[in-house]
Amino acid sequence: MASPDPLPTLDLGLPGWCLRAWHAEDAPSLSRHADNVNVWRWMHDGFPHPYTLEAAQHWTARGHVEFGGSNWAIAYDGEAVGGCGFHPFDGALRCNAEIGWWLGEAFWRRGVGSRAARLLVQAAFENPALTRLCATIYAGNAASMRVAERAGLTLEGISRRSIHKAGRIIDRHIYSIVRAD
Repeated sequence: MASPDPLPTLDLGLPGWCLRAWHAEDAPSLSRHADNVNVWRWMHDGFPHPYTLEAAQHWTARGHVEFGGSNWAIAYDGEAVGGCGFHPFDGALRCNAEIGWWLGEAFWRRGVGSRAARLLVQAAFENPALTRLCATIYAGNAASMRVAERAGLTLEGISRRSIHKAGRIIDRHIYSIVRAD
C-alpha cells in the first residue's frame, strides 16, 4: 500500500492545540483518552471498547491509513487527546465525504471540537472534487450537534432507527454543508 501524502499540521488557534499526523508514540495517550465509555457511546462500532494499548498501537502504526481518508490527531501540548478526519465516498457519491471527531472527556466544553470541525471542513473542501460534507451524529449527542452547527453544518434530517449501538437501534442525525459556489 502506498503511503498517503503527509498531513499538514493545522493550528487550532488555541495555545498548545493543533491537528497533526498520528505518530507511533501517540499510542499510550490515545488508549488513555479513548478508553472511556463516555467517548465510546457516541462512536461507531469500529471504535474499540475497551480501547486497549494494542488497539491504539494498531491505529497509530497503520489503522489510520487503512481506514482511508485523512485522519488527524487532536493534540494538546504535543499529546494526542482526540482524533478527527474526513473520509471521501466513492462511486456516484464521490463528491461527498463524511467528517467526524472525538475528544478525550477531560477536554470537553473548551471549544476545541468546534475549532477542529471547522478546520476539517476547510481541509476537506481543499479537494475540488468534494462538494458536500456530512456528519452522522447519534441521537442524544447534543454536544456534537452543537459542534457541527458551529462548523457551519446544518441538520439535513434524522435517519430514524438506522444504526445499532450498544445493543440498541437508535436514530442518527445527519448534518451537512455544501461547498459555496
